[in-house]
Amino acid sequence: MQLGSNDFKERASQDSVAIARCDQSENTLIQLDSMLSPNKFSSKYFFIGLTATGNYTAATAMHMLGYRAAHFPTSLAWILDFDVLTDTPVAFWFRLGLLPLDATFVLTVREIESWLEACQVWFESRPLSTLDPFTQQVRWYLYGGLTFERERFINCYWNHLEQARKLAQKYGLNLVEWNLVENPQWDFLCNLTLQDVPSQPFPFKFDKQYKRGTWQGVLNTTP
Repeated sequence: MQLGSNDFKERASQDSVAIARCDQSENTLIQLDSMLSPNKFSSKYFFIGLTATGNYTAATAMHMLGYRAAHFPTSLAWILDFDVLTDTPVAFWFRLGLLPLDATFVLTVREIESWLEACQVWFESRPLSTLDPFTQQVRWYLYGGLTFERERFINCYWNHLEQARKLAQKYGLNLVEWNLVENPQWDFLCNLTLQDVPSQPFPFKFDKQYKRGTWQGVLNTTP
């Protein structure tokens, strides 16, 4: 089944959980060009890395470059209003085939041992009682469970990279990989977006994001 523009507009206004459940059996990438609201930038950037790979930093940096960026979006409708989306919901939708074909996809990666340590800290710091149904669904899909388990996370990490690369090859997507934690500099994003390097330091926030109490946040710039 291929989703049309009217179908997407109607369904994007619904809760993301319902959308994802409805489309789990599908793996169809859809075009949304004619539906996107007129933003300052014509390009869309989706950061599809897993937890603890620098997604919050990426959202902050793209915001500083002038893009409307949202971290941990909770509805597909956010695609219409933002230039940049980051974090695991975006990875989730990418794997389900629910994101625009003509966007740029950034797969943030990280050395596996330090990634496991960071994931353990984050997952064990947040009580399961605080997880809403959508967050639970994202965790189950990407990590095979709600809690941290080392061997399972190792398998899920490599599987996510493999699936992302396969989808990119199959559909001819513009997929780039970035080890942000090892290279927290402006060079990668400025080369990717063709924007000038800002005078401000690169906003490397990796060590701080686990103390925030929540991953959700919106960074909005006025075009």
